[in-house]
Amino acid sequence: MKPSLLSGTTLLALAFVVSAPTARARDAYPANEAEMTAAVAALGETMGRAEKLETQGRIVEAEPLWRDALAQRQRLLGDRDPLLATGMDRLARNIEIQGDYRRAEPLRRSALALREANPGEIDDLVDACTALGNNLSRQGQLSEGAALNYRALELLRKAGKAEGPEAAKALSGVGLTLNRQGRFAEAEPFYRRALDIRRKAFGEDDLDTATSYNNLATALSGQGRYDDAEDLLLNAMTIRERNGTVPSLEAESISNVAINLDRRKQHAKAAILHRLAINKWAKVFGADHVLTSVGYNGLGMSYFLQGQFALAAVEFDRALELRKAALGSDNPEVAESYGNLGMAERAMGHEASGMRLLRTALEIDLRTIGPDHPDTRAVRAAIDSPAPQPSEQPMIVTQSD
Repeated sequence: MKPSLLSGTTLLALAFVVSAPTARARDAYPANEAEMTAAVAALGETMGRAEKLETQGRIVEAEPLWRDALAQRQRLLGDRDPLLATGMDRLARNIEIQGDYRRAEPLRRSALALREANPGEIDDLVDACTALGNNLSRQGQLSEGAALNYRALELLRKAGKAEGPEAAKALSGVGLTLNRQGRFAEAEPFYRRALDIRRKAFGEDDLDTATSYNNLATALSGQGRYDDAEDLLLNAMTIRERNGTVPSLEAESISNVAINLDRRKQHAKAAILHRLAINKWAKVFGADHVLTSVGYNGLGMSYFLQGQFALAAVEFDRALELRKAALGSDNPEVAESYGNLGMAERAMGHEASGMRLLRTALEIDLRTIGPDHPDTRAVRAAIDSPAPQPSEQPMIVTQSD
């Protein structure tokens, strides 16, 4: 059985009893057992409400409750207690589910610092390393992201847990970093090992197992092995739909299946799935959210491949504006949208604006992922090539990890 999040009032009470408050917390610390019981019950109730909202797909509404829960922990424990890291992790995870990795990064760094300053369970330190590593990798900070995941694997090796379920997250983190560098063949064995561990530990119907199926599929797809990827993507989608508790993951799987269909030139079927994914994301996060931009980008690609360049440009532009607002200028996903929109503009005969967009994509890629990344090379090739024809793909395609 997988460990659950600390949410019950009994477990919280035990945790707080054995943790003496730091100096900054003493003024607010409950003066007696009755106050302690009330404070712990209030914290448990706040966390329970946040978790209920998340299971209903109301992720954005849950964020203020996780913030309140973290503030309650700080009032009880001060700023240096390792239990505070658990509250930081939960708030950071909520923000990351919303697609805002940049805003979650300070929480991930603070949680890791607390774990390092208060060494206890090795699993807690490993989780903090992988969580920050994956956060940074998704922002394009690949070197530091990789280093943190390799550190987690080394900690597990020394603890004799290299093949345990704790290792799957770190292995997936290394795979993510390699995927983001375009090193798909190198990512594949890390993803396969993580999948094997999760299937043995959690079974076939677990959401973590579905994530590993999805991750492995992205590595295979990156190598052009679309038929091999299809079965894995369908496995992930089936598990997530059967589980039914995380609509955003269902949308991710539907989008990934659609992208794979586009690569196999089944564009009509893909367009239907892209719209379904957009509807699911919009229901959870809203139509103007950065995660919904994945669906707009995918639908734009589908239009592009069918030669409907004006429709493609509308979707690419919408994705670009949402990504810039949420992720900032120096992000590989923003570069992707600039590149895709540039390809559509050139295909419509708007050479000057298309080239300007492609050069912006190249500048961002050079800063964030370097000159040797496949995406950077693809943008260079697009700049050096004639305007695209309907049979060509946009040079950069979203992959959800």
